[in-house]
Amino acid sequence: MSGLGCVIGVDMGTTNAKAIALDGDGREIARATEHVPLAHPEPGAAEQDPRAIYDAVTTAVASAARRAAALGYPVRQIGLSAAMHSILPVRDDGTPLANALIWMDTRAAEQAEELRRGAEGKAIYERTGTPIHAMSPLAKLIWLRERRRSEFDAAAKFISLKEWVWHGWFGEWQVDASIASATGLYNLRDGTWDAGAMRAAGITADRLSQLTATTYTRRDGVREPKLRAAGIGDETTCTIGASDGVLANLGAGAIGRDELVLTIGTSLAVRTGTPTPATDPASQIFCYVLDAGRFIAGGASNSGGILLDWLYHSLLGEGGASGEQTGVRNDAKDGLAALVRAAGDVEIGDLLCLPYISGERAPIWRAGAGATFSRLRLEHTRAHLIRAAVEGILLNARWVAEQVFAKLGRPQRVVATGKVLDADWIRQLTADIFGLPVLYLGAVDASVLGAAALARIASGEATWDDVIAHARPTGTRTTQPTTGGDAFAGKLERFKALAGELT
Repeated sequence: MSGLGCVIGVDMGTTNAKAIALDGDGREIARATEHVPLAHPEPGAAEQDPRAIYDAVTTAVASAARRAAALGYPVRQIGLSAAMHSILPVRDDGTPLANALIWMDTRAAEQAEELRRGAEGKAIYERTGTPIHAMSPLAKLIWLRERRRSEFDAAAKFISLKEWVWHGWFGEWQVDASIASATGLYNLRDGTWDAGAMRAAGITADRLSQLTATTYTRRDGVREPKLRAAGIGDETTCTIGASDGVLANLGAGAIGRDELVLTIGTSLAVRTGTPTPATDPASQIFCYVLDAGRFIAGGASNSGGILLDWLYHSLLGEGGASGEQTGVRNDAKDGLAALVRAAGDVEIGDLLCLPYISGERAPIWRAGAGATFSRLRLEHTRAHLIRAAVEGILLNARWVAEQVFAKLGRPQRVVATGKVLDADWIRQLTADIFGLPVLYLGAVDASVLGAAALARIASGEATWDDVIAHARPTGTRTTQPTTGGDAFAGKLERFKALAGELT
């Protein structure tokens, strides 16, 4: 990038809207984060106010732009990343008819299960690459049609939260192929809205946004006054970007089949690249668009760091076992991090944890699943429970990954991101459970980096090869497996069997 211009990568996440300004060498020069509110008005519900989302995203971008400008870096480009699977009904004039339903909303579980059991659901999945599950906008549309018919009928369009923000900035209803490919309504092979999926949802294409490439770029400036006041004007280009999952792979420099990206945050995902669409009706691996001829396939699990947070804050904190039992002072400032460190020094034997505290997507596809500890005994302490929970999260991730391997082949290494993997013993456990070297990139904002990289590719300032070559930070750590990958084979089979019995 010439001069002192910068690119801002934006991530519209479930809990935060984040904007990070990067210089021409990819170094962070400014950032801003805004909290995103989440509502649970009834059991199974997970909703977000689109106006609050718009304000959070716009404020984060404006703040990052002002901070970068103060350092002498005008914003030349903006690239967008967003969470998948949201659906928002709007009127002709763009007014929302209700809150947006996000991926966490499980009220469409019955509709998804009915569709998934039939031949029509299997055919839709194979064409679209979106698993038939309550998370998907397809299932949510069926639920809206059956349970909120007045809203369904009154809606001129059904859009994602990313489309809502884009419309506010540019006045156009447009959606990138990546977000579209996560709706269950997009035909991966034709690159169009899928007629069969729309028929199942009870809508026509005019009620959906205009499809664009992920590299589609507006070069005429935004109309949002808050952004223009922050110095984002007619010389700033804005690339519509893609979904957070596929951009996390791009940000990690892993868009081929030789690497599997394992991301553990609140939830968890394993993802690998493929040049052609990949689907598997038996396991329902997802397949989403990154760009023309570039797809990211994998599996998404609810069971990530949310289990560790729940264990500590609900069961094992101040009210848990004593510090003498675990070797951790029973002190609030030690917190979960200290308990995780202590868990690295214990052996758990045949103690087993199913991590499904918030239901599950891949690999079992059961929204009503729950967490379980098996063979829990008197001698077990808080540290043992945390160790078993971590192991359960990783065994589940390996199970999901096996389904991807069966379709796309076994990779050469795991590329890991996320704060959960910051502990040495957890990375070693990951390498041993997967039987593969683990390249750890740290708690990087991979989706933001991917959004910024795609914006640079779209502008012609970088090539795909450039982005991949410079994606890995200096000093990246690799952990080799200490076994041949078979040490956990028996425990993984017991894990699968227990999951089958209880779910």
